[in-house]
Amino acid sequence: MAIELFYQRMADILKEEYPQFEKALEQHESKGFYLNTLKSDILEHLDHARIRPHEFIANGYRYDHLDYFLGKHPYFDLGLYYIQDPAAMIVANTVAIQADDYVLDMCGAPGGKSCKIAMELSGDGLLVANDISPLRARILSGNIERMGITNTIVTNGDPVNFTRDLSGFFDKVFLDAPCSGEGMFRKTDKAIETWSPEKVAECAAIQRKLLDSAFELLKPDGLLVYSTCTYSLEENEDQVRYMLENYPMELVPVKLHPGMTSGIFLEGTVRMYPHKYQGEGQFIAILKKIEGKKTKAEPLKDNVAKAQRELVSQFYKENLNIPTPKQLFNSNGHIYAIQPNFVRLSNFKILRNGLHLGECKKNRFEPSHSLARTLTKDQVRRFVDFPVDSKEFTDYLAGLTLPAVGNRGYGVIFGDGYPLSFYKESDMIKNLYPKGLRR
Repeated sequence: MAIELFYQRMADILKEEYPQFEKALEQHESKGFYLNTLKSDILEHLDHARIRPHEFIANGYRYDHLDYFLGKHPYFDLGLYYIQDPAAMIVANTVAIQADDYVLDMCGAPGGKSCKIAMELSGDGLLVANDISPLRARILSGNIERMGITNTIVTNGDPVNFTRDLSGFFDKVFLDAPCSGEGMFRKTDKAIETWSPEKVAECAAIQRKLLDSAFELLKPDGLLVYSTCTYSLEENEDQVRYMLENYPMELVPVKLHPGMTSGIFLEGTVRMYPHKYQGEGQFIAILKKIEGKKTKAEPLKDNVAKAQRELVSQFYKENLNIPTPKQLFNSNGHIYAIQPNFVRLSNFKILRNGLHLGECKKNRFEPSHSLARTLTKDQVRRFVDFPVDSKEFTDYLAGLTLPAVGNRGYGVIFGDGYPLSFYKESDMIKNLYPKGLRR
């Protein structure tokens, strides 16, 4: 069987440590989460007996996933945290994100890196988060929405095509490359079933094309964070050596923390194995571009018609206590709040251009779920706030209507003070929580 070749390869790499590695593959996976720093006081609502801080990541935690079901808790729906493997969590924390950085996440789904990066950026910064798979790109966009992020463009397409519009544009590029998935064997049987030497070679060829593009997309002095969840040299150290030998780049050493291992014959890169660190397999390297040209990109321009702008402004005036965003973008009637540094992209399906405000229909504006996720109580004219363990909140999550409270119009449902969804009250509170998210 092909998989036996994998185990032999790992035995050759790990030598006397191999029995420990093999035993670790039989244990339960580890799980962690990081807090949504766009929200406050989250820890007050979590069971401290069942969580513990990540060893070296601020706002990161491990939790007992076998009896503390954070993925099924209403706080997950409210976007209070992002669940992520403790080793994978490290990737987005290897470099400091500056508030005004322009960042590309080339293979961003399901969104663990993208959400963390976006939280570090101000309105002067920009994240372009992409995935080549339509399904995975929708999941990525959904997580951006769930976390209430507004400064991100979400795209679906082949990331090599970014070079047509954005060469020399980005301060940082993250490439969590498609790989043979050897580090996921403990987590999913599919990774084992699909492994073969041919798959390793196929992934290595794809990675090389993505790396070529990543170099072109960086500004001079820009940083490339390259990572995989596999162990093969062909997909890890060999790729880093290729970049160092063929491009004006230098290796920026990744800080070694307990449980990390230096790359094989390539000090400064990092490997993580489940028998040495409680997490799945991971490889990380940072490369700095030392020569090249910095370029500007074509800005995304406000294109909203006067009638559409008036509908949006009317909605804001009647339902919110904040001004209408200055720059708006229309995509087939869907209106987005964009920022001055947003860029126009060709050859990509755009799933999200900043904050989706809602849709202009005949003589009316219908607000989006995304907009509700960004609002606070003092920013809305009507709201109801339920404890998350109340029948009312549970019913709303299930898509049920609620009794009217005597304040007609659009409002926002809050759970323990955090925004969940718009509602519309007439004789009852009409449920506007998206059907695909209902429990």
